[in-house]
Amino acid sequence: MKSEQVEQPKQTILIVDDEAVNIKILHESLQKDYQVIFSTRGKQAIELAKSKKPDLIILDIIMPEMDGYAVCKALKQDPETHDILVIFITVKDHSDDETKGFELGAVDYITKPINPSVVKARVQTHLSLMMARRELEIKNRELIEAASLREDIDAISRHDLKAPLNGIINLPQLIAEEGPLNDEQKEFLNIIETSGYQMLNIVNMSLNLCKMERGNYSFSPQDVNLIQVIKKIRSELKDVLDIKSLSISIFIDGRKPYAFERFIVHGEGFLLYSMMANLIKNALEASPENEIVAIHLNHRASDIIRIHNAGVVPKNIRNDFFEKYSTYGKESGMGLGTYSARLIAHIHQGTIELNTDKMNGTDVIVQLPKNKSSFANSSPVRVLIVEDSATERLFIENILQKCQDIDVIGSASNGKEAIDKAKQLKPDLITMDIILPDMNGIEITNIIMKTNPIPIVFVSAFTDEESTRMAFDAMKFGGILDIIAKPCKSEDWNKGSWGNDLIVKILSLSHVQVKQY
Repeated sequence: MKSEQVEQPKQTILIVDDEAVNIKILHESLQKDYQVIFSTRGKQAIELAKSKKPDLIILDIIMPEMDGYAVCKALKQDPETHDILVIFITVKDHSDDETKGFELGAVDYITKPINPSVVKARVQTHLSLMMARRELEIKNRELIEAASLREDIDAISRHDLKAPLNGIINLPQLIAEEGPLNDEQKEFLNIIETSGYQMLNIVNMSLNLCKMERGNYSFSPQDVNLIQVIKKIRSELKDVLDIKSLSISIFIDGRKPYAFERFIVHGEGFLLYSMMANLIKNALEASPENEIVAIHLNHRASDIIRIHNAGVVPKNIRNDFFEKYSTYGKESGMGLGTYSARLIAHIHQGTIELNTDKMNGTDVIVQLPKNKSSFANSSPVRVLIVEDSATERLFIENILQKCQDIDVIGSASNGKEAIDKAKQLKPDLITMDIILPDMNGIEITNIIMKTNPIPIVFVSAFTDEESTRMAFDAMKFGGILDIIAKPCKSEDWNKGSWGNDLIVKILSLSHVQVKQY
């Protein structure tokens, strides 16, 4: 038994013309394939369009009371009839008339005397295009809904993974407390706990990426010590370093960091850790053996992170380096590392770029903005200079006074004077020489910090490891401390980089501290 085919309803065409002969010709041409209705007046045509919802209107331009242009304009302004196709039909054949019709929203323009074959062909073409467009819109909506559903399912799956991870992370601690355990058992429990935390980080980062892609990630920045982040990553990647005999070196403003030195950036610790881990791991994988992966950190107008390795990114992926699923020559990995790094940089209102060639190797450069809210509507940083050399004191003062965000409120040439003025003037920040006539800068700092914590920048020619360690030991009394080396030769004083570094150091420390105290 043959199944009966359901006959599709005919599409509806509205003919609008004040001449009966034209309506007759059009009706005879189209009635076989379409349901045809007609009107001889513009206002009546508009009402029919609203009530009957035709698929296409054949509209005469020259009509009494209301011409075709006015009818078309009214139809296109009404949401109920806006999407109905309109074909103008008229004795006019000037290009200006056609232009006006298309501007009003018509899809075609045919002239009298009416040629039935031409009319049928034009009508069929435009109705077919309309049906194809509608089907495409339906497919697009279905794809969008499917993608949204898939993302929701992924998000739920990731969320549900956290529940069993609680057991994996917490149970090893309970087992260890029950004891006693031998060394091998302790190592196994430590591996389980570490693996649990790594899995938790992956789940959290995956959820965060979904939110970033959707544009609904809630960004909560704070001050992060990037040196500490890098050292943690270096420790975690020890096996990769050993296999290829690689090393990771950190540089701040072109030099190796002092002991206990920090590089503070404004952002989310977990996101910055994830970004740096992906970029450093990529650099290690791309680097030739027995090489150094160098991480250059610079405080400038923005905080700059440059990760360098001696390898070269293949030409065929350079343009897509930060795109999703971009990868090359890896047996594992989905190509999400650099993509997520780009998302994280953008979430921080920063930028990320790639420079690579055979001669210079590869640099991935991240620029992160400073904490602008700390600077907004704030008064200049009030600085006290502690320096026993009148020449160097004048030099530092001249450097700082060039910055409108800094106000030098006084100076001291010895320890007693420095302590008195710190108590009296209550500066936002102090530049402190380490070697002074009556006591050293460390002793002065300890006294000041006990009663009135003030951020201090040590400005000294003595930047050996022991002096640096002593300076950073003073941090136990509170406040934010840092150190910058004096230019040792007078001919260096005119160079702009030293003065700029000192200004940036003062601004980056003081505004954080002003908010706290």
